[in-house]
Amino acid sequence: MKGSLKIQLTLVAAGLLIAVGLAFAPRIPADKRLISEATPTDLKLMQAVGMVQNGENPMEGIMMLREILEEDSTQVDAHWHLAQFSVTSRQIENAAFRFEKVVQLDKGSKYPEAYFWLGQTKVALGQDKEAIDLLQKYLTLETDTVVIEGVRRMINQLEKELLTN
Repeated sequence: MKGSLKIQLTLVAAGLLIAVGLAFAPRIPADKRLISEATPTDLKLMQAVGMVQNGENPMEGIMMLREILEEDSTQVDAHWHLAQFSVTSRQIENAAFRFEKVVQLDKGSKYPEAYFWLGQTKVALGQDKEAIDLLQKYLTLETDTVVIEGVRRMINQLEKELLTN
């Protein structure tokens, strides 16, 4: 029961953070190039993300993101958006896989939040030690003191739970 409540609370918190995160997420193209200067991949990515976010045709948008990855498996933006959409749809294992790809490919430069989200998926999967390590890495990349304090509290809580189990 305790584990089930923990997963539910994590998913609720993640859902709220996604809603806020999507509102403030970097837009593509991130360097604010004019649409006319965007690559075909950038345009396809923007279209796909829009389809999912607007509810226009989410599955078609997801398929477009997957097509982008079939063409270029290192396309970090596509992995990022698929990870976010996986969390939204409670596909935690898929989200963890995608966030791992973002961390691997991005190295914290464009999507430092990937460490936070990967940590959250690890908590939901019962992998608290891995979550702590990822959240600690995220602390080295985050500059917002309010966020840092919240993540520190999360780490402290996870460490307490590890000691009692």
